[in-house]
Amino acid sequence: MANEMPNPNSYQGLSKKVLQYSEAFRSLAQKLKQPGFSDSEWAEIEALVDVAHFEREGVFLTQTSEVIDWPKYKHYVTQYAGATEWEGTLRRITEKDNVVFLELQERNTRAGVVDISNTVTIYDFNDAGKLRHLSVYVSHVGKKGA
Repeated sequence: MANEMPNPNSYQGLSKKVLQYSEAFRSLAQKLKQPGFSDSEWAEIEALVDVAHFEREGVFLTQTSEVIDWPKYKHYVTQYAGATEWEGTLRRITEKDNVVFLELQERNTRAGVVDISNTVTIYDFNDAGKLRHLSVYVSHVGKKGA
């Protein structure tokens, strides 16, 4: 199954920003695998984020939930993206006030094994429209050979 995320330009408001963030994340994950990656590659995502107040809550590299700040998030993404291919399928996106709920089926391929999960990520934006908090909920569906 290929990546099945919609074009962010088909949306408006904070839903558009969430899909731009998802698209930038996928692009960044690809760039992290290439030689010569520089910290400036984060600019597209950081334009959407309140990096000084950002928190991400949920599981990431282990099965233990944790709360991390922007520098630790960048470190985790770098570790994750160096060895993993990510693709997703949009199930539903819902926006209310400064919050967007993004429901996906995510597929992470590592060492020839595809890990499939249903996820809900809650994007909480500040009044300036910058992402300040991610709450990530993961329901593991299964694994299969790539």
